Amino acid sequence: MFALITILALLATGLGLAYHRFRIQHPSAEGNILYAAIIRDFTRWLGQRTPEILSKPAPAGWPAWFRGFRLWRLPLFEKWLLIGLYASFLYLAASGFFFAIFIRRGLYGYPLVLHVLAGALFAVCLTLLAFLRARRFTFNPGPLSLPGDLDAVRKFEIPWGAQDWAKVFFWVFLLAGFSLAASALLPMLPWFPYEGQVILFGWHRWSALVSLVAAIVFADLELFRPRPEA
Repeated sequence: MFALITILALLATGLGLAYHRFRIQHPSAEGNILYAAIIRDFTRWLGQRTPEILSKPAPAGWPAWFRGFRLWRLPLFEKWLLIGLYASFLYLAASGFFFAIFIRRGLYGYPLVLHVLAGALFAVCLTLLAFLRARRFTFNPGPLSLPGDLDAVRKFEIPWGAQDWAKVFFWVFLLAGFSLAASALLPMLPWFPYEGQVILFGWHRWSALVSLVAAIVFADLELFRPRPEA
């Protein structure tokens, strides 16, 4: 069941982000109130874009593109903190979901040992990241101008952009990461019987899925922002 829900969640996330790019690249679609027409245009766009992306060769200047990441221009401590966070999370996601979906026995052996070590590194880096970056992703709206703004709040007309959603998913990722760390540490304590261990194991898995989906959405909205077509 977990493997099926994981696959469906990732497919839904991919479709949602693809639809987000479609709306950005085709702003005229926002004025269409016919859901059938929107679905038709989105399906046509997706059918055109998917073969283009799959058949697109790797960029000749990919080393320069890689070196152009803002990550390499950060202060030394912050740079290595993010490298540790990215590397540990990628290994945790790859090993955890691969074994959960394809290996009936689950994670074991050397991959499990590396998974535990990567989890410790991830927990440390995530905690430090919370102190360094949390302020950047806080919501700090300006004062309301009465009575117009209160009417907008009451009618749910406050506009939300991609950067607002990026902040939401940053906090979802942060909370899911702490949930992952807690559900990995608690089973090591002699407080829980077998039934409790099973519950904690499920908690760990679902936290991992939430963390993965939040990381994908945040990366798409914040790190790889879609641009309107010319």
